Amino acid sequence: MFACDDDNVNPKSQNVKLITATTWSHAAVTHSTDGDLSDQYQNFAISFTRKPENGFEGTFIISNGGYAFSENTGKWKFHDDFDNKIVFDSGRQIQYDVEENTLHLDFNVAPPGGRANGLSGHFIFDLKPL
Repeated sequence: MFACDDDNVNPKSQNVKLITATTWSHAAVTHSTDGDLSDQYQNFAISFTRKPENGFEGTFIISNGGYAFSENTGKWKFHDDFDNKIVFDSGRQIQYDVEENTLHLDFNVAPPGGRANGLSGHFIFDLKPL
């Protein structure tokens, strides 16, 4: 009888491995109102670590998140229904798609009040390994 390595067949485990394998950067950023904001996120980077604890998969660190990311660090997990959403401990939910050389993040930022363009709205980040 052979032992089965669940990490090789479990999509959640595969996605954890892919997301935590590298720091993600080289952002191509699109905003629903303001269009291409890539130049404002040239130094953006996000890194996920794997350290399961209290229902979270691990921690994340964000550098130069601008208006799209108010969080600098925190805990992350996949949505309970594993519907391709990452959930931060702040409650933020981000639709994602990950492959070996690409991480696609799709999310909305609620308006803070006042001027909304560039500060809120629908953001799409396409990232590559650092």
